[in-house]
Amino acid sequence: MSIVAVYNMKGGVGKTTTAVNLSYLAAVGGRRTLLWDLDPQAAASFAFRIRPRVDGFGKKHLESGRALAKAIKATDYENLDVLPADFTYRKLDRLIARVGKPERVVAKLLAALGRDYDVVLLDCPAGFSLLTEGIFHAADAVLVPTIPTMLSLRMVARLVKWADRSESPTALAAFFSMVDRRKSLHRRASEWSADLPELFLNAQVPYASIVEQMTIRRMPLAAFAPKDAATSAFACVWDELQAQLSARADANQPAGRWRRLRYALDALVVQLDGAETAPAASVVAAERSVLAPRKVQQPLPAASSHASPKKPEAKRPGEAAVDFVHRFDTGGRDLERCGYVLELHERPGRMRVVAAQSASDADEPGTVVAEAHVDGTWAQQILTGTMSPLAALQRRLGPSASGPLSTIAALVEGDRLQRIDSRVGEQSKSPERGPWRGREASAPPAQNVAGPM
Repeated sequence: MSIVAVYNMKGGVGKTTTAVNLSYLAAVGGRRTLLWDLDPQAAASFAFRIRPRVDGFGKKHLESGRALAKAIKATDYENLDVLPADFTYRKLDRLIARVGKPERVVAKLLAALGRDYDVVLLDCPAGFSLLTEGIFHAADAVLVPTIPTMLSLRMVARLVKWADRSESPTALAAFFSMVDRRKSLHRRASEWSADLPELFLNAQVPYASIVEQMTIRRMPLAAFAPKDAATSAFACVWDELQAQLSARADANQPAGRWRRLRYALDALVVQLDGAETAPAASVVAAERSVLAPRKVQQPLPAASSHASPKKPEAKRPGEAAVDFVHRFDTGGRDLERCGYVLELHERPGRMRVVAAQSASDADEPGTVVAEAHVDGTWAQQILTGTMSPLAALQRRLGPSASGPLSTIAALVEGDRLQRIDSRVGEQSKSPERGPWRGREASAPPAQNVAGPM
């Protein structure tokens, strides 16, 4: 028996549509299938023409899978049954808490319900609850329909982070739904997600009016539009998911997989954010207002073996890009004393944190130890003292940062980092003026920044 939960913390991303279509495809493929509609809104029950009611639903149904199994209804399709929703499901968290630990309660129920089935699909409600915790421990896979937008991707990142902290044994598979390739962000997300095959399926479901007709016809797509592109896309999702479940059953899960997914997904989000938005405009404006003329300093070079992939910066002819470089150190200047620098570099469309060794010659650039791109939110947190630039590097680069950054981390040793200076300048294309011209400035009053997280 395979247990697949269709889930996302956000609503309106296509969870019910996915659960209805995949359950139908599984049944048509000859597998005895049960769809459990866990959402009090009962959309999946409605789609299969099932009355959303479990008579007398209460604590006893969670204590005994047999009591709950009595509510299972047959559909119009062979091999496919539905355990309908009930409005009382809104109290599931309270009932689960009274019965026992979520992972035990949910696992016991699914084991009892799945005895007569090959596949059990769960149409889960949005949000995060005790039910969700139990599902993440009991399901073989959690399938996450995701709209290719920044907010939806951040929700996926939060799911991966929670799964890491809870050491969830389940597999997590996301795929893009409601894809509109006329939108540049949708195209970029769809293309760049291919770099993360351990999390994102290749299949992508397009935004299509035919999908909306499911609620009118109260039928799965394959039952009334078998040749439509959206129907084919859901078939690809199901095929890929089955392949992943089979591969997972034949291999042990590698240690640290969730952490690797976190770092990779963070990098994807940063790439998308950097491609769509300029750096925090409010931060740049604030820096301009406090910078005072001082000596010009050469910035650190951008190239590094640890650098994240960069997109070319689009500039209008003759337009100069304003740069800001903010340097951080401990109160005792331990990094400077030992020949290291830790900086946040700001440029429209691109921001990065850089760790480097100071050059022995003032006219020579320093040697970059590690660098990573950050988004506008992280840059603002670093500048306002709520995030350490060293912690940002460690989180972006993941395990690969432990070696190069070990010396700097040892020098900080939990001490608080402060912004000790900032400098501003403009890029110039003129060879005689060099790559950097402008002015260094004393930083605003030093902001304390937490050490490594």
